[in-house]
Amino acid sequence: MPGWSKRKRGVVEAAFYQFLNACSIDSKDDGHICLGENLYDGQIRLITEIFDALERDVHRIFVLKSRQLGISTIVRALTVFMLGIHRGLAGALVFDTAPNRENARQELVAMIRDLPESIKFPHVKGAGEGNREGLTLENNSKILFKSAGVKKSKSSGTLGRSIGLAFATLSELCSYDNDEGLEAFEQSLSDVNPDRLYIYESTARGPNKWQDMWEEARRDKAHSCCVFLGWWSKPSQCIGRDDPDFLRYGEQLPTEREVAKIRLVRELYGHEITQEQLAWIRRKMDPTAVYETDSDTTTEYEGSTTRIQEQPWTEDEAFQITGSQFIPADKLTAQYHYFASDRFDRYHFTPGDEFSRMMVHRTNSVKLTEMKVWEEPDPEGVYCLGVDTAFGENEHNDRSSIEVGRCYADGIDQVAEFASPHPTPQQFAWMLAAIMGWYGGSEKAEVRYVLELNGPGQTVFNEIKSLRHQIDNGYQSREIEEKGLKNIFRNVRTFIYTRPDGMAAGQNWHMKTNTNLKVMYMNHLRDYVISGLFRVRSTDLIEEMRTLAQDGDTIEAPSGKKDDRAVSAALMVYYWQKEIRKNLIMRKLTREAEAARRALTMQGALQLFNKNKLEAFFAEKQRARVRQQAEAARLSWRYR
Repeated sequence: MPGWSKRKRGVVEAAFYQFLNACSIDSKDDGHICLGENLYDGQIRLITEIFDALERDVHRIFVLKSRQLGISTIVRALTVFMLGIHRGLAGALVFDTAPNRENARQELVAMIRDLPESIKFPHVKGAGEGNREGLTLENNSKILFKSAGVKKSKSSGTLGRSIGLAFATLSELCSYDNDEGLEAFEQSLSDVNPDRLYIYESTARGPNKWQDMWEEARRDKAHSCCVFLGWWSKPSQCIGRDDPDFLRYGEQLPTEREVAKIRLVRELYGHEITQEQLAWIRRKMDPTAVYETDSDTTTEYEGSTTRIQEQPWTEDEAFQITGSQFIPADKLTAQYHYFASDRFDRYHFTPGDEFSRMMVHRTNSVKLTEMKVWEEPDPEGVYCLGVDTAFGENEHNDRSSIEVGRCYADGIDQVAEFASPHPTPQQFAWMLAAIMGWYGGSEKAEVRYVLELNGPGQTVFNEIKSLRHQIDNGYQSREIEEKGLKNIFRNVRTFIYTRPDGMAAGQNWHMKTNTNLKVMYMNHLRDYVISGLFRVRSTDLIEEMRTLAQDGDTIEAPSGKKDDRAVSAALMVYYWQKEIRKNLIMRKLTREAEAARRALTMQGALQLFNKNKLEAFFAEKQRARVRQQAEAARLSWRYR
């Protein structure tokens, strides 16, 4: 279905701005004002993003915001406007609590009541204020007011019952505790009405359901529009140079961390932070820091977790973790922008009832994807696999995962990732063997793994030993066919024969994690992510690392979040540092050296190609001369 035409978009957008010029509100900062004459940058940007989305036939808008930007106000104004111009439109406003719902209802009623008669906007039917549950306009458009609830109750599932909607705004989703009701509400929304519009807007408030919704919307670019509005999108949030506080917070040049954040805001959102704005956020984050630092020392204005999530610079900074975040958000953001990639091959495993019947399929389905491959095996590559079985290191983690890294003397690069809750420990062993055989199948390639033995990990190890015994003794239940990932059985058989210790305890690690050991390898992960020695391709892995928090000796994701990939990655980089790196340093096998080798190989291949072309050219010329001589001889003989 096509989106709005440019003409329709232009007409409706222009009409909305005219409506805003006639719309009055009671502002916290300035009292009773005309909304259209006092729009913030963030509000204007949101309006543009919404109409851009409708033109692309995208009808779900997700807004992640900092505090006090006036976003709820502009969304409510848009709600009133859309009700007024569309006859018979059914909509809803959903809030976290009943008091917030009632405040919004009163604001909407006042907004409609104060509109001048000259714009001929439909009045509210009945007494003019509707009722607690909703209101209906003279054009038969109606709006329902609902509260989702901040805690579960017997009525949680009734949020979306018995209503059909083509317009909805949901505010402060970070406070909702009503998954059942929210799901029912989603099912009540039209997916065919050309004028439908659904806006989800909220601050962050740590890892929660709203974060899951935001991340899912980020991935679903065809049907969702995500808009982040940081503290910097409100012009009044600055300290003027004539203000005494500018001397305290604005004269110092940006610190290294501030420079990095300023650059990110510019690159991601096209906004240039001014020194006056920087002074404001410094005062907001830590107003006493200026008094606690010597005049000769650079002051660092670092806010608490709560202050950062209330006034974030970027969307990645918004979802802060209560407690001590294990890996700094800005370092993960740098990984995301410099190394992460959504260009990879997708694979799905069908295990069968024994190893020889396992198959691997390429897939385009996001839901079926179990393995992502950014780089296929290099015949001369050195690889390390970190392996964590479901319910192994952490009894709450229900996915088995494998992280594959390409090893160098100066770092390790993620090249593949497997994560799935479906395989049994036995099947997971087969999948591990398949990946090992694929990456280690050539004569010069090297591959090792580190396996966590806690819980089902021991079963995985036992199956690996059994699998090797079967292959060594020629066991094969039926003719082996091409299975995907080139040829699973042949890869593994070749790997086992050419690497006698390839799947044994010789070169590989099989270990049971304790608290001290986990603290050690998780700290290795953090250090190498921060330094860039570990380059992360997977956005899923980055998001898991973003949720990691440390509480004493406990390093894990909060309740409801997963860290399977993060644990596998930590095992991988720890093993690379302890066992693999020293040999690569002696061999001087760096990323730069590998790049040079590839360039030389490419140059050699090009030279060989050109040489072959040249030889083919001269050979063809020689054949042409022979043909000409033969033809001349034949003609001379003919006319004798």
